[in-house]
Amino acid sequence: MDRKKNYKKTQLACYLAAGLAANPLAGLTGCALCGFSVGIMWPGSISISSRILPTGGTAMFARLALAGDLGGAAGPAIIGNVSQNASNNLKAGVLAGIGFPIVLVISVLYIRSRYGNRPALREGSS
Repeated sequence: MDRKKNYKKTQLACYLAAGLAANPLAGLTGCALCGFSVGIMWPGSISISSRILPTGGTAMFARLALAGDLGGAAGPAIIGNVSQNASNNLKAGVLAGIGFPIVLVISVLYIRSRYGNRPALREGSS
């Protein structure tokens, strides 16, 4: 459980470094680490979904792919619009991207409160 908390803190620190760093190299490092930290979410969501809903079939994977494509298009569009509205300040756009992990944490907390901690939802169970 401590590993998950450290992971969330690291992800938050990466977003903050990318958005607030005065040194461009530190901002680029934060952006790169942020990409590595969120890159595991997509395969993880497919793995968890197939474990929790083994009869989900093709429709489930199609919906997951659609959601991934929408997120991959909407996220950069939102960041670009925020940057443009902030006088082309890319830091403001990247800092606005911190809303994405916040939405993720709120969604996870909602799902856990609604469905509890079922065995299929626990890490490492099959």
